[in-house]
Amino acid sequence: MLRSKNFYKKIVMFATFASIMATGSAFAEDLNTERVQELPTWAKPATDSGLDDSDKAQAAEEIRVASAQRVRRFHEVLDELLAEFGYDVKQGQIEGLRNLAVRKVSVNESLPGSYSNYLEILLAERIKDNSHIKIISCIPCKSKVSTVVDGKLLISSPSTNLARLDEAADQLGISHFMDAVLMYHPTHMVLAVEVFDTKSKEQVWTRTYNSETVKSRYQKLAVDYSQVAKSRPGEDYVPEYKFLMGLGGAGIPNIGGDSSDSAMVNVQLRATERFNSRRSEFGLILSSYIANNSLFKKAAKTDEEVDPDETNPTPEPFKNAIGFYAVYAHNFIGAIESYNDIRHGINVGVGGLIATKYLAGSARLGWDTYFGRRFVTSLSVLQLGASTVTVNEIDVKTKGGTGGEMVISYNF
Repeated sequence: MLRSKNFYKKIVMFATFASIMATGSAFAEDLNTERVQELPTWAKPATDSGLDDSDKAQAAEEIRVASAQRVRRFHEVLDELLAEFGYDVKQGQIEGLRNLAVRKVSVNESLPGSYSNYLEILLAERIKDNSHIKIISCIPCKSKVSTVVDGKLLISSPSTNLARLDEAADQLGISHFMDAVLMYHPTHMVLAVEVFDTKSKEQVWTRTYNSETVKSRYQKLAVDYSQVAKSRPGEDYVPEYKFLMGLGGAGIPNIGGDSSDSAMVNVQLRATERFNSRRSEFGLILSSYIANNSLFKKAAKTDEEVDPDETNPTPEPFKNAIGFYAVYAHNFIGAIESYNDIRHGINVGVGGLIATKYLAGSARLGWDTYFGRRFVTSLSVLQLGASTVTVNEIDVKTKGGTGGEMVISYNF
């Protein structure tokens, strides 16, 4: 009797296995047929027996390259939408929220369902990078509960049941929920984001991002798009430099002469590297000072006025000098630098001043004002240290002093 039961079990198992294999083969055949029908004309497999192996390999390579380019383009456009979302978060549009949890992320049928989890992580990443809002992982929000009511099986989740949503919010202390929808079309992509209060269910913030208008928005805001475009993993760091060429006037403590010998024309070059989201800069300043007396020729002294003293030589005032400084600057530009705003910054530098047979240590403190994108005015205070200068092969001590300069620069 036992052998008979085992025999019948084997027959049933064999029949079931055969049925599954037949069904799987039919499903695979239907799936392959459907995929071939969905392919564009240029991507359909060639059936012409006249094609040789090299032509088939070339066609397959073209399909692979076209597919890879499409995938890359998809992620580039998605990054642009997320960059705009990050810009709004950085500007404080959802600031003031105690915490936030992503309740639901939906994608349309053109994308795999797993992209909803991928997009949820990307949104949370942008919020963490651009704000101090705490992100809570709401595991109960993704769970489903099945109950039997009047003989019917009901499946509910916090996404469809407000009571369960309130329960999850109270359990985890969530103050706000966020929903997002990503719609992908062959010509464009749209990302919609909504934030609402867990208690009142009031919508506190909503925004829609369209790939066709994302960059035009930054142009209208006079914002450099590179500030919000997130670097992709694997990309090398690309330094951002700033070059300022300016012209202005300066009053430099001269080693001799009167106050008129301290008036200088200043030609200045500043080269710095920007970091810390453009708030900080470090680099060099090179200033060329030309005395006004040498540009606007003053009447020369007569021989009777010249009375050299060999025992106590007096240094002649220099006509040209070069100042060089290592400089650090901090710009007060907020989260994003907008060229529509007048921005300010402070800079400090240490270096020296060089003239003929003369070298003195120097320090500077300046204030920068930025107008638009291209023009900068700088007001600086200079402090020269005491030094020596060689006169008739005699070293003469010179006093230091305080000076200043004003320069108007063009930003390259």
